[in-house]
Amino acid sequence: MATCKYCGHETGEKMFCEYCGAKVDKAHVTPPMPQTPPEPVQQPSMQQTPMQQSMQQPLQQPVQYQQGYYQQPMLNVMPQGYYTPRKAVGFLTGNIIVLVLSCIFFCGLFPLVSIPLSIIGIVFSVKAGNSRSAQEENACRLVAMLMLIIGILFLILGIVVFCGVVYDKYGSFDAFIDDMLGNNY
Repeated sequence: MATCKYCGHETGEKMFCEYCGAKVDKAHVTPPMPQTPPEPVQQPSMQQTPMQQSMQQPLQQPVQYQQGYYQQPMLNVMPQGYYTPRKAVGFLTGNIIVLVLSCIFFCGLFPLVSIPLSIIGIVFSVKAGNSRSAQEENACRLVAMLMLIIGILFLILGIVVFCGVVYDKYGSFDAFIDDMLGNNY
């Protein structure tokens, strides 16, 4: 019967020890080494310094660093109370689109208001994806959704006001584009 040379358990005909995981060498079977009791500590004499006293005492390795100790790694085990938030991709994408459109139609007060609102919405969308609890995630999602809705309203209001100003001054967008390009005839 083969025994493990590291932990001393009988392995039978197996290639690896089921206790410590070491490979069993069939040709070289050794019994486990008996553990020797620690040497008694000598009483320090008066002439020795504390450094010399510590050098005379044998050093023992902690159990977890001794050869043959193996612990299976814990894979995909979530700690107690760990929360995995859902991503707020829809709110993030919506707020980015509102930010880009606000920068494109940046002519007036209303798109100017929707720019910081959409930035706040982007920040809270990212925070919702990184939250540590359901309450924090729901609060961040709510703020991101409100910033998206208010940003869209201000953006639409800004576009409507812009179109109204163009029609009031030029009568059509063709005249506005001609004036912008410098095609005055």
